[in-house]
Amino acid sequence: MELERLDTNYVRPYREWWRVAYINSFSNTNMNIRSYSPLYGIEGNINADTKLKLALHASFRGLGVTYAHDVDSRDMNLLLSYYGNIFGGEILMNRSNSLHGPLSIYNWLENENYTFSPMNITLNVEPKDLSYFNILSDFYVVLNYRRFSFPAALGFSHTQRRSAGSIILGGSYIFSGTKVKSEDLRNFWGGQSHFSIKEVALGAGYAYNFSYRIFENHSLLFHFSLLPMFTVWNHYSDRAREQNALVNPELVRYNETNWIWDDVENDAVQMVLLFRNGMNYNYKNVFLGVNTVFAAQTLSKGDDLDYDVDLWIVRAFAGVRF
Repeated sequence: MELERLDTNYVRPYREWWRVAYINSFSNTNMNIRSYSPLYGIEGNINADTKLKLALHASFRGLGVTYAHDVDSRDMNLLLSYYGNIFGGEILMNRSNSLHGPLSIYNWLENENYTFSPMNITLNVEPKDLSYFNILSDFYVVLNYRRFSFPAALGFSHTQRRSAGSIILGGSYIFSGTKVKSEDLRNFWGGQSHFSIKEVALGAGYAYNFSYRIFENHSLLFHFSLLPMFTVWNHYSDRAREQNALVNPELVRYNETNWIWDDVENDAVQMVLLFRNGMNYNYKNVFLGVNTVFAAQTLSKGDDLDYDVDLWIVRAFAGVRF
């Protein structure tokens, strides 16, 4: 059935159904935060540790799972994927417990005579102060599916016999959650203990596979794809403990949902940008290579909170089909 849909002069599936691979993975999470209110403001850039993580990949036909874990910081990446010629998708779960960097803070603090005065400080965030969890799920639809193959570039279940490209349609759903564990940072951040943003984005892009046959049974494949998606819906929620002079701290929950067309003139443009490139070498049932995934996410509550999260992952891999 699959052969009937494909132009086998360009794309051909391998007979083997299983693939396993060993991966050396480098990844980094970078976060730009801008949070403002009448009483406080926070701005700065924090990063997770960039370290070598050992990972494993296993897949059956188009379904696959890849897991990378760092023992020291408990940072991890878990990728669930389905790569088909017509459509496919991924669910990438990323946890960062090693975020660190300086934050510029201004805060109106209460004096002994019950008046308020501004204070400007720089607070150095350490890994124990913040934790971050992100779920980035995306799907694609390939228009030129007869000649261009995502399974050849990303799933290693097909071979791209000739170079070809395609316009791709895509969408994504994002959950981004940040937990403020430091008591000092909570106090400066209006009692903020946890905030999260969910987004839905839609877009279109382009992908291309450059195929080179070196000798019989030896081939090289270079992949490039770019998929920009614009946010059409988001939901913000937080939990904060607010403190005033006479009342004990109490937990306050806040929720807000927006459609992008509710306030087109005043809402900032929010988008998700997915960029992939890579090279893989194939010889009979053996494959090896390197690929890069870069995801730029613009997340926003509206006027008083914006944070840009950049995630990149570089993987060097070697595996077999059987």
